[in-house]
Parts: sequence; structure tokens; C-alpha cells
Amino acid sequence: MKKRHIVFINLIFLSLTLFSAGMVYQFMTGSKPLNILHSLGPQKPVHVTTTACSTQKPLNLGDTSNPQLKKLAVYQRACHSFTTSTIMIFVGMPLSDQDAQTEAKQTAGTLKTFAKYHVRPLVMAEPTDYTTNDNVDMGKFAQGAYTGYLDTMLSLIHDQGITDSQMGIWNPFPEANLPYWNNNLPQYFAPDVNIYVSTLKKYFPAAQTSVMLNAATYEPTDFNWQNGNYTSLLPYVKGITPHSINYAGLEGFPWVPPQGGSGPILNAAEFLDPSIISEVADYLGTKDIWFNTGTFSEKYVLDPAKIAYVSAEQRQAVLTTINQQALTLQKQGYTVSINMFAQDKSKASEETNWSYWSNNSPFNSLNTPVLTSFIAELNQQHVAFWLFDQ
Repeated sequence: MKKRHIVFINLIFLSLTLFSAGMVYQFMTGSKPLNILHSLGPQKPVHVTTTACSTQKPLNLGDTSNPQLKKLAVYQRACHSFTTSTIMIFVGMPLSDQDAQTEAKQTAGTLKTFAKYHVRPLVMAEPTDYTTNDNVDMGKFAQGAYTGYLDTMLSLIHDQGITDSQMGIWNPFPEANLPYWNNNLPQYFAPDVNIYVSTLKKYFPAAQTSVMLNAATYEPTDFNWQNGNYTSLLPYVKGITPHSINYAGLEGFPWVPPQGGSGPILNAAEFLDPSIISEVADYLGTKDIWFNTGTFSEKYVLDPAKIAYVSAEQRQAVLTTINQQALTLQKQGYTVSINMFAQDKSKASEETNWSYWSNNSPFNSLNTPVLTSFIAELNQQHVAFWLFDQ
């Protein structure tokens, strides 16, 4: 056989191989194979236009000095309208009376500011003392070891004139089934939540409450992020006082491997399985469900050999699957809200850029209309949009 014939046959074989691979890629991701070319590098500066996200007038945030509310003003600018009135914030768990005083003062100040601008806080109460950065032992918390410090913090918040409605929604011990908390065995979660909520209700009887667990559960000491199992969350919530929780939350995010890897998770049917959270909601006796989720444009940012880019088209496809899971739950009779995690954490240990634009310039990013059209679609479907960015 002549050399040119061998080359020709090899070219045909290679073409068939690439075609087959492309078909598999499109089937697995829902994106055309050529779209992956957009993921091979950062996007060039552009100018985009957006349409209104809602028919509501934007909140008047013009004179705020709060960093998160200033961020919200940028979102309203991108949306040409109201975007949301629910913003996620964080509060720590004091491990001394002095730390309780510090935490109460800071938290009460934030709550008063949010109330001034008619924004509801979604308060994620982490089991970490923000003064010392020490994590609470979840087993000891279940035995009441830290209840006194919690009581002090909440009583001081109350003493500063905060009302039940200004407290917003309080979510103790978020994502407790992830491995980085201290002694976070499932049997401790329900007692921990009961102690926290009963102490909260002592001072704020009408405050709203929530629990939020990660869609993938990990062994307490397993830090390999590929070892999570999408399994039932009932072992965590069983034992929570009936009707003490108003919202059932599920956290889940897409994932891509480092550059050159395989096996991305881009479909929310996997990372936000509706059946997992509906089971929890039914047990808790609530019809209010919320997702904590997001999409990213870059991952592994601090390592040029690993960095992976995700195009605006791919982010849009992921958001479509998130919306589909919300509509699935809505059709089953649940009221659904979606909290968008949209902070740029590319320079942090997470090395992931969850934002949709940079430098508070929404009209210089192809990702902006992806987000604003998503918010507009949610509004049309009566799915609430919440936000975290700072």
C-alpha cells in the first residue's frame, strides 16, 4: 500500500473518531462541540445590552455604604429594574461572651442597614467563631456546650432593637454534610439545629428559619471532592422539631476538571436533584424550598497548567438545567427560590470566578445577559431570585 493511501485512510479514521467524540460531547452536555472552543481562553472585552429583569422599580440604594447593598445596586443597573430583596449574609458562632458581644454588634448593624433599604437577610449561621476562626465541635454543641454564648449573642441583638421581621431567615450550620466542619456526624445535626432554633425563638419567636445541606454528602474526614455521594439527607434532618423550620435548602454547583481532564458535572439534575430536597421538605413539613447554586467562568485560576474556562453559552446551558429542577419542584406544589452565589473567588483558595462581570462593569461582559435573562425568566415563572455577592 502506498504511503499516500495510508495517510488518507488515517485521516478518514481520525475524522470519524472526532465526529463520534463530538456526538458524545453534545449528548452529555447539551452543547454543540464547537462551543468548547470558547472555553479555551478568557473572553475579550465587549459591550453588551440587557433588557429589564422585572417590571418592578429598583430599590433606592443610592446612598448606602454597605458593600453587599452597593453590589446589589450594580445588579439593578444591569437589570434596569428591581433584582431581589433577599441577600445572603454570614454570622459566626461565638465561643466566648466577649466574642458574642462583638458578633452581636456587627450583626445588628447589618440587620438595621438591610431593614432601612427594605432588604431581607438570609443569615447563614456558620459553626465558626469569626474572632478566633475556630470551628465549633458539632458533637459538643449537641450537648449544650456552647448554648450560653449563643444565648448571649442573640439577647444582645434583641437588646439593640432588632425586630423579628428584621432578622430575616436564619439558617444554622449550612452544608453540615461537607467534610471541613468539626465532628459533623449526621446524628448531631438535628440536635444542633434544635438547640440553635429554640434559642433563636426565645428572643425572636416569629423569625423565619431554614436548613441547607449540600446535595453531595461526604464522610466527615474525606476531603477528596470527587468522593461525594448524592444520597438521602434524611439521616441529617430526622429528629428536627416538627414545624420549626420554614425553608428547606439544597446546595449544589457544577464542576469541571482541571485542563485536560474529563467528566464534568454540568447538569443540575445531578448536582441539584429535586427528589433529595423534596424528601427533606416533606419531613420538615414545609413547602418552601430554595437552591444555593451558581455557575463560573474560570476554575483553578491560580494554576496556569490547570485553569479551565467556561463560556457564556455553557453557563447559560447550566442555568437552564437549574431552572428545570426548580420548575419540577414547582409543579409538585413547592414554592421555589434560587440563591445565586456570584462572588469572584478566583484569588481565594477556591480559585473559582463565580461572578458575571468584573470591576462593577456589567455591560462589558458576555456573561451579563446570561444572568439577566435568567432572572427575567425566573420572574415570569414566579421563582424567586436571591443573591450572594460581596
